[in-house]
Amino acid sequence: MKKICLMLLGVTMLVACGRNKNEQMLYDYQQKNVSSLNFDLEDLDFKIQEVEKLADITGLDSMKHLKFELAEFWVKNPEQSLIDTLSFQHVKNVLNESIILQDTLQNLYQEAVLSAIKRDDYSYEMESKRNRDKAIDQKLLYRKSLSTIEKIESRYNELSKNPEIILSTKYKASYSLRNPMLGNAKQSFNKIYYTNIDHTEFIKEETLEGKEN
Repeated sequence: MKKICLMLLGVTMLVACGRNKNEQMLYDYQQKNVSSLNFDLEDLDFKIQEVEKLADITGLDSMKHLKFELAEFWVKNPEQSLIDTLSFQHVKNVLNESIILQDTLQNLYQEAVLSAIKRDDYSYEMESKRNRDKAIDQKLLYRKSLSTIEKIESRYNELSKNPEIILSTKYKASYSLRNPMLGNAKQSFNKIYYTNIDHTEFIKEETLEGKEN
């Protein structure tokens, strides 16, 4: 009974504010933003012009994006054919081979350092140390890249179990407010927003280019 009363109270408050669910999500999101600056939307003449649903973002959509990330890791501005055919396993194999190569070079250069020390060849010792350190740095870079690819692959595999799941909903919203940082000048904004998986709040925004003033 208590839970039902709380739910009814929540609905009543939304109606009283004159906002639908989507508008309330926008209001709450922007309130969090201005609260971090010690402001309140009620004092900024905040007005919502429109909150329009554009599309649902499914697991399959995210899988396509993850494959693009994989291909983009391989080459800038990848062709669709590469996105479709490049496999996680191939990229991991190449990275593992690169790690092994750098590990071998590191050991060879370390041996060269020890040899130079025995011969009291300072110049060759320093050169070998530089090459050894480069191999170490390169190996660490490849390992970091491998870890990134493995995380992308793990997420891809998880989504593949239920590609039709709706992960987020995309909205386009327009609103205006007075900006206290600009002498309370009135500003209008047009942005893209994404909800959480429960579709209860906005968690991310994107600015539409050329759509703010």
